[in-house]
Amino acid sequence: MSDAQGEPTTGRVKAIQDWLLGRADTRLGRFSLLWFRRYFEASHNSGCAATVYSALSILPGALVVVSFFHSSGSDTNRFAQRLVDHMKLHGTTASLVQQTFGSASANKLAASLTVAVAFLLWGIGIGQIYQDVYARAWRIEVGSLTDQGRFAIFLFVVTGALALAVISAAQLRAEGWYVLVPVWLVASTAFWLWVPSFLLHRKISLRALLPGALLATIVLGGAAATSPLFVAAPLNANGKAFGSFGVVVTLIGYTFIMITMSLVCAVFSPVWAGWRGTENDPKVEPGPAENPVTP
Repeated sequence: MSDAQGEPTTGRVKAIQDWLLGRADTRLGRFSLLWFRRYFEASHNSGCAATVYSALSILPGALVVVSFFHSSGSDTNRFAQRLVDHMKLHGTTASLVQQTFGSASANKLAASLTVAVAFLLWGIGIGQIYQDVYARAWRIEVGSLTDQGRFAIFLFVVTGALALAVISAAQLRAEGWYVLVPVWLVASTAFWLWVPSFLLHRKISLRALLPGALLATIVLGGAAATSPLFVAAPLNANGKAFGSFGVVVTLIGYTFIMITMSLVCAVFSPVWAGWRGTENDPKVEPGPAENPVTP
């Protein structure tokens, strides 16, 4: 490339670099950089492991719970039907979803077989993953011999919460958005306050955890509400092309997105708490002693 051709190109690249540097050197830019740097420090690619463990334990467990609470007059799995209705699936893909997740009676049988094994082998690890991310994000040390029981409680609560959301979703939606939205805001915020407080042995105050809980409620709720816009088309296409395998892979991808967003929100509270106190000197980063730890 000649100098005559290279100079305009170099000028455009320089202009883009200057624009990016200008955006980074703002309050919002500094906060965003600190947030994502803290996320990558804390996550250690935890989203992948949490997705695999969830697919092997939480989802089967939720199917079992839903099947036991399902009305006896129908053999259709409510989880599958909710997925079909929410994603507006049709034809072959809708049938594949029903077949993939099985009937209510089949899921009850599974309760005594694979689900118990999955809970023991993989489910306990999910609590460990979230505890590690929260602890690294807040830069505190937690852990004790009783944590295995704590992780088991966490697993049962998450599984029950997912099953309850599936069971109650249709009824709440029938009541209208003026009922669904407030219920979601209250229930989800309470859940995302409980998770870090419980896993971190209540070392962090609820007030300090509130920003992350509110962000998770808004982000995850918005992603779930708008999921038909970006999940339905791939689900239909992959279901037609690859059958049940395509349905499962697409849903695992969606699960990975949701879990990753929940981990990004988990890092928000400690970054927000430290950034407010150090904004006057952007080079100073909050350490463990500056975090709002409860006595």
